[in-house]
Amino acid sequence: MHTLLVVSNNPEHLTAMQVALREDGYTVRAEPTLEQGIVVARKLRPELFCLDIDIGLTAGALSALLRDPQVENNMQVLAIAGREQFYLVGAESGVADVITPPLDPAEIQLRVARLLSAPGAESEQLLLHGELLIDQERYTVRLSDDVVDLTYKEYELLRFLAQNPGKAFTRDMLLNQVWGYDYYGGARTVDVHVRRIRAKIEHREPYIETVRNVGYRFVEEPRLR
Repeated sequence: MHTLLVVSNNPEHLTAMQVALREDGYTVRAEPTLEQGIVVARKLRPELFCLDIDIGLTAGALSALLRDPQVENNMQVLAIAGREQFYLVGAESGVADVITPPLDPAEIQLRVARLLSAPGAESEQLLLHGELLIDQERYTVRLSDDVVDLTYKEYELLRFLAQNPGKAFTRDMLLNQVWGYDYYGGARTVDVHVRRIRAKIEHREPYIETVRNVGYRFVEEPRLR
């Protein structure tokens, strides 16, 4: 059984993490202060350390903490951080992943499962890219906390692209994959559906890129405009 340590002084964050992770059978230890969290981390050597950046860390202090030999032991680090705090959790900080409030149970479970390299059947059905969450089992798409209303073909096109991030597809390839080999519509069908999808999901982040003289691809790392 995996042992997880959550350090946060935000009651809502603590409750959300504990409820979501205990549902998946993890052993969860929660501490409200950084000082207590460090003491517990040194004793327990948890496999995952979830740290709320609102607890008051500077970039230098965070980097030093996560390189503390008494704390770090192949431990994965998940940060809870608002977008205005992203500068604190860059590649050099030691943070493996970031989750942005408000905390969603399904997103918590997915990110933790990925970090611990033990995805369950449910997590395998979820595609998470930035704020976009595609649930392949329920055929639903969420953007942050909002449900995105897609037609069946829009959903299938988005799902296919999201399953292959970074890979460029021609319009003909997309027609064959989503509409089938017996579809006789033109390539403009793909353009129309991509435009509609973009209008529904790309309010803050671009997810689908146009590849000049080729077609489209799903971005590997969604980024803010």
